[in-house]
Amino acid sequence: MNKLLVFILVLFAVSGCKSTPDYLNTKSLVTNYQTVGLVSFDVPEGLEYFAPKLKQFYKPRIETELEKAGFKTVDASSFYTRLKELKKETPDLYNSNTGQLNEALYDQLYNQALKETKEKLNVDIFLFAGIDITQAHFSNNFLLGYTADWYGQSEDFLEDGVDAGDVLGSFFVEKTGHLPGAYIYLSFKDTEYKDLSFVGGGIELLARFDDDGNAKMKTAEYLFDDEAQLANALDLAFTHLANIKQRKK
Repeated sequence: MNKLLVFILVLFAVSGCKSTPDYLNTKSLVTNYQTVGLVSFDVPEGLEYFAPKLKQFYKPRIETELEKAGFKTVDASSFYTRLKELKKETPDLYNSNTGQLNEALYDQLYNQALKETKEKLNVDIFLFAGIDITQAHFSNNFLLGYTADWYGQSEDFLEDGVDAGDVLGSFFVEKTGHLPGAYIYLSFKDTEYKDLSFVGGGIELLARFDDDGNAKMKTAEYLFDDEAQLANALDLAFTHLANIKQRKK
């Protein structure tokens, strides 16, 4: 899990506040975009071990939930095949001296692959889904409980068997903090890769505090082992999508 720890440290270093975009809710998406192309289900570096299980669990359930909401779904994973072909056909994509990627040209290829996939499959919108890691916020205010919260999920931030009374005073210097939390995301994009909606559902913490007050990563056998917990995260994401309030124009 060393890769995961490095990823989390980088994540926490660069995370910052972001403005809330004017995302579309389920009703608005269904009204304007009938057919959804399911492009991918991605798992971040450090969690590759769990990728097969998570994909097998979530992909059919996402498709089912979309169809229940009124969408028609299409497998659009061929997008990546076409993108790979375009990259091979473009000799100037990387600088011959430095090997640096020409990002502007890559974006053009990306949009071209999206456009061709749209036309081939007759889709109106694309869905990029997967698992990611974010900051789960906690407080040492006992009135709020000893839980960390993120994307609608809440979990005890102390390891099983740790007595809060024995450790809180010694290791909490500040009143609030963060721990890494895994969540499932649904990212809806138009055919020019512009954001239409983004929602998430918290799954579980990746680390908790031990009785010495140290944040300790969960071992692999205790991660993503509860199917009810996995299913609840997807429910949270779709509930979030349905409840997005549209801004009045």
